[in-house]
Order: sequence, then structure tokens, then C-alpha cells
Amino acid sequence: MRGMKAPTVLATASVLLTFCAAARAQVPDQAHANVYEKAVDSVVAIRAMAPLGERSGSGVVLSKDGLILTSYSVCPEGATKIRVWVHGPKLYEAEIIGTSKKDELVLLRIRPRGELKPVEIGSSAKVKVGDLSYSLGNAANSIILDDQPSLNVGIVSGFYRLEEDRASSTYVGTVLETTAAVNVGMEGAPILDASGRMVGLVTLNYSPSRFLGNAIPIDELKPVIERLGRKTDVPDENVSEGGEGSIGMRLREANGKLVVDQVDGDGPARRAGFNKGDVILEVANAKVKTAAEAAERLKGLEAGSIVWIRVEGEAQPFKLILEKKK
Repeated sequence: MRGMKAPTVLATASVLLTFCAAARAQVPDQAHANVYEKAVDSVVAIRAMAPLGERSGSGVVLSKDGLILTSYSVCPEGATKIRVWVHGPKLYEAEIIGTSKKDELVLLRIRPRGELKPVEIGSSAKVKVGDLSYSLGNAANSIILDDQPSLNVGIVSGFYRLEEDRASSTYVGTVLETTAAVNVGMEGAPILDASGRMVGLVTLNYSPSRFLGNAIPIDELKPVIERLGRKTDVPDENVSEGGEGSIGMRLREANGKLVVDQVDGDGPARRAGFNKGDVILEVANAKVKTAAEAAERLKGLEAGSIVWIRVEGEAQPFKLILEKKK
């Protein structure tokens, strides 16, 4: 740089410093965008008619076939006309399949057209104060109105215990506190870590001395979700009827498999050799793991139709002849 004038040197140095600062700023910005892209399809909006009026909030996709997690404050006991908006936008009717008021959670089921994208579940036990955290949900009905969940970034600012319920919340216990914005309509939304994994469920409860956003740690909810999920028996008419034909057994989803829950006394399934507890692998030469998938394979089949169903542990598929519904 010999012969270069001092002002030129200073100007060059200033440009280099500005460039480096801009380059550093792009790294966290891209990280935020990555979290959004990873989770945007896993967050939904929910509206329900509750005993005291309509409520609106957020929810999280738990399974490809339509299991949705939300807050009890969004869908309390007695809620009806439950609607779920999935990124797309797509609108579905939902039913409550499990509730735990003290844990402030509700499991819903929708019947999606195609597969959904489940959220990736993390571990709240691994979260530390100072870690990055994100809230992503239906803030001010952003999903319903714009098909765009609201993303907010902050840090985990603390862990503490809530001793009493407040603000229509029913959860009391340890919460994860975040500086990421928690606005109206975010109840039931996920709190995500830096990798886009869910580490908490937003609750409206708060401490009178701390007014930041709170979330129920996901590790507190995992066993409850698993227990309620095991009770999600699927009504017979959703999986065993094809047009005018019936297969004569009730199926349910359990631990990611499709299981025979009940076999009619003298129906097609009984004569074909099915037993309670059998795991269904294929229906009509297509792999199935959910009731929705099984129902799709049986859709439109009339009495007298032959369906081949493969069962776990059996070398040959079972031949089943549908009968007219009784």
C-alpha cells in the first residue's frame, strides 16, 4: 500500500469492515429462515366454538395422517365446530380424540388430503438459558387470513414454576420462558430450538412478576401425548366400509401401526382368519400404516369384491370377500 494516501487507506478499511459485518449478519438471518422453512408446514391455525364463544389459536402437526396437538384453552371441553387451517391453505374439520386439562393439551384428528408434515420433536431437558428460541403460530389469525404463520425469535430467558392457573390457562408447573414474542392467537403454538425442533407448547399462563412468553416443556407432555395417542381407536365405518361392502372388523392405529381391534363374530374377516391384534401391512397390494390409508384402498368397493390383505408374520396375504353392510 506504499504511496496510497491516508484517506484512501481509511476508506478502504471502512469498506472492508462494513462488508465483513454484513457477511456476519447474513449468517443468523439465514438460520432464522431455515427454521421457518423447516417448521412452516407443521404449524396450523385452529378455531372452535367453546361454551363461552368462539376461540382461535394455534396447533402442531404430530403425524402424517392428521394427528394435531393444541392447547386446552383453544379447544376446551364441550368445544364444537372445530376447524383446522393447514399451510397451503387447506381447511379441515376436526374432532377431539384426547384431552388432558391439567396438562393443558388436546389431541385432534383431521382427515387430510395427502400426507402432512409432522413437527420434529426435540428435548426440553437439553435447553439452556441463553439458547435461541422461536415462536411460530397463528398470531392475530395470520395463518387464517394470510396463510402465513408469524415467526418470532428470542432466547430462552429462564425456567421457573407457575403455582396457579391464570388467563384461561389450566397448566401449573415448570415452564420454559422465552423472549420470542407470544401474541394473541399463539396459544397451542410450538416453541422451537435453533434446529427447528419443538421444545415447548405455548401456554397463556404467566407469573405476576414475569411477563414474557411461557411454554410447557415438551418433555413434560411427551408421555401424555403417547398415552392419549394409544386411545385413538378409529370408528369401524372409517376403515372397514367400501361402498356397499364391509370387511367385518374394526381397526385402530397404535404405535405407528394399523392393528385389528375387533373381529365380527361371523363376518368376512373372521372367515378369512383374522384375529384381534393382527398388524395390517398391506391392503389391496398397497402398504398401509393408518386408517385413512386403509379406507382409501377400500373406497368404492361393493359387496362381493375380493381384497387381499397382508398381515405381519404371515407368509401369504389373506383373501377377504366383502359383504353387504348389515
